Amino acid sequence: MRPANYLLSDIAAFSRILIGVPLYPYQVEALRAVIDSVLNRRGREFLLVFPRQSGKNEAIAHLLVYLLTVFQRHGGQIVYGAVGDGLGRGMRRLEERLDTPWTRGRWRRSGRPRRYTLGRASVVFISSHPGAAARGETADHLLILDEAQAHDPAHVEAVFTPMRAARRATAVYLGTVHTTADFLWAKKTELEAAQALDGVRRVFLVGPEQVTAANPDYAAFLAEQVRRYGRHHPIVAAEYFLEPLDGAGGLFPPWRLALMRGDHARQRAPRPGELYVAAIDPAGGDPAAAEPGAPLDNPGRDFTVATIFRLRQSAHAGPIYEALDVFTDHGSRHFQSAPGQTALAERLLAWLRHWEAAHVIIDAAGVGQGLADWLAERYGRARLTPFPIGSAAVKARLGSDFLALIDTGRFRYWAGDADEPLSDGWWFWQQAAACAYTLGPGGRFDHDLRWAVPDSARAATPLGPQAVHDDRLLSAALVAEIERRRAGGRLPLGASLSRIVSGTIDL
Repeated sequence: MRPANYLLSDIAAFSRILIGVPLYPYQVEALRAVIDSVLNRRGREFLLVFPRQSGKNEAIAHLLVYLLTVFQRHGGQIVYGAVGDGLGRGMRRLEERLDTPWTRGRWRRSGRPRRYTLGRASVVFISSHPGAAARGETADHLLILDEAQAHDPAHVEAVFTPMRAARRATAVYLGTVHTTADFLWAKKTELEAAQALDGVRRVFLVGPEQVTAANPDYAAFLAEQVRRYGRHHPIVAAEYFLEPLDGAGGLFPPWRLALMRGDHARQRAPRPGELYVAAIDPAGGDPAAAEPGAPLDNPGRDFTVATIFRLRQSAHAGPIYEALDVFTDHGSRHFQSAPGQTALAERLLAWLRHWEAAHVIIDAAGVGQGLADWLAERYGRARLTPFPIGSAAVKARLGSDFLALIDTGRFRYWAGDADEPLSDGWWFWQQAAACAYTLGPGGRFDHDLRWAVPDSARAATPLGPQAVHDDRLLSAALVAEIERRRAGGRLPLGASLSRIVSGTIDL
């Protein structure tokens, strides 16, 4: 067999010898199926879903270089559609892999939309966003749609599927598992039904066990992600183990609530040799709170909640955070005293000093800004971190980090009053159980997660149904930002940390 024929006879040889980057067996298996459909005009559709960072885009770049090489004399076009960063990643990887002895210096890049041409064959990259002008292109050999989980099914059928009609082109859908309601999962269901009829494999969901078996370095990488986030954290479950993020049971289903339950009792005062931190979720004041015994003008408003945590040594890379005590206030003005009661700020400051908290984090967005400044001036700016949760993206990251603490066994709430209606512990568990979440199509869990207790949530109490807030839950979740800063070396705990925990906790 001539060398050229040998290299073009199989993608594995082509990648290993000509591109110089060998593919893993799970990549080769999927690409062979696609190439067979392309070269034999079978017009099949394929879904390729690999764990994060396991070579999906690398495999597609090899596929494009291979097909450009095969069709450079015959001609024809491949269409690559993507939304967001998918286009840029696809183009960058293709340019890197076009640097082969057969293609170096012979390919051209041109135009808008961006087109890569070798001989008479080309790949055109177009945005698949519903608002983009994508109509009019023809996929002679292959249509690739990246980030399939973010696509609108009606838009795909109206704009992209017709591109394949004239030449019975093959289609490849790529993406990341998100929910069972998105386009990627619907296409998976459709193609699995076709597989069942004719036995031809169309769905390539590559599990992490296949990747780790082929790549020991990836095995170490995945083990670190599981250690950092926990096996069932949504990022790990979806992006590495290909499990959808459908929120049955809300953000804190029963199994996660069980992980959050500690076996320690509530504690009312500090103990020698222990390290404490505090997290504060402030709420606004109510005008009626200045009059003793008067009902609040807005009885449905959130509470100001501060939670004290004890840091315990663990086998993980960081400490366990044990919730010990909580400070709550409903409606008091931050800086205004009422008959028989000092101002909220003064009481909160006294509580922090009572606990000798080594560090305090406070939501400094909106109504919390003034309180954060006042406390920092008196408690010490080096000992207080203002953390404004003013954007959805910041709260999304906080939620993701909080789940990482929980799922790695590093968050514990005190035991003893979870079954006592209207107690502090009972209210925390009501809020956690009622917390819902959403993640839009194509959204990243640590950036686009939306989580909160719905306004309609109610709990049955001895006083009748009462609204369930999320103030205690958010105060507890703020400890995840303390851990984020501690792990990043940015938490100014100072010399007191080593004195308090020497020989007790490894931070």
